Amino acid sequence: MAGIVELNQMSSDKLQKTLEDAREEIFNLRFQKASARLENTARLRQVRRQVAQIETVLHQRQLATDAAAADPAVAERLAGKEWQANARYVYEDSAWQVEFNDKAGKRLATANVNLNKATRPVVARA
Repeated sequence: MAGIVELNQMSSDKLQKTLEDAREEIFNLRFQKASARLENTARLRQVRRQVAQIETVLHQRQLATDAAAADPAVAERLAGKEWQANARYVYEDSAWQVEFNDKAGKRLATANVNLNKATRPVVARA
């Protein structure tokens, strides 16, 4: 089981795969519990917690991306372009760094988003 620090460093694709595997494991554990074959009942709680942590990280990434894209400076650079965002948590800044790239991989904009602040300040860079 990965800790929250490891989950924050994983790519979104890897997180989705890990989430799928954990949900499948929960299904199997529940089936074992119903048929009285589950030996380690604590494992069910551990896997449920892991699912909750993964969902939290994915949700925070989406919130950070939405907040960064809504910033006027970033929105101006993204206007009329197809883009994709890559968000990662930077522990030194205690903020999410969101990088917007076009289809070719060229950087369009970068923003730091602190989800802990009530107003969610965004610092945009070129």
